[in-house]
Amino acid sequence: MRLAIITSAFLISLTPLQSCEERMELTPTQCDCDIDGLQLSEQSLVTYQVAAYEEAFVSSVTYHTNDGLVTTNHPSLPFSTTVQLAKGETIALQVKGNPGTGTIVLTYETNNGPHTPNISSSSVSKVWVLENGICQ
Repeated sequence: MRLAIITSAFLISLTPLQSCEERMELTPTQCDCDIDGLQLSEQSLVTYQVAAYEEAFVSSVTYHTNDGLVTTNHPSLPFSTTVQLAKGETIALQVKGNPGTGTIVLTYETNNGPHTPNISSSSVSKVWVLENGICQ
């Protein structure tokens, strides 16, 4: 009997240690939604964008600048900001929120701009949904 109680207590205590993608907290569910970034090979303008659809909720947006991470709490949506990142900097965008029955869409766009020999741009998006209590 003691072993069963100890095992149950141990399993309950491990629940908060799971990764956010696999964890479901009691109402409201908070997920750490992020998008895979990349290290820039040259100076670029980066536009970070976040949108929430239907029942989705975003409590904060964190993005990378040359000066480090910047967090905006309770942002107006859709959220968009453009920063200039130096060569070697890494694009990073993270949202805390709850997709609910909707979706949270994270996007970044890069543009090397007119002052570089090769003008190029790219866009990457990731959609987060809540399925069976898990953010994915």
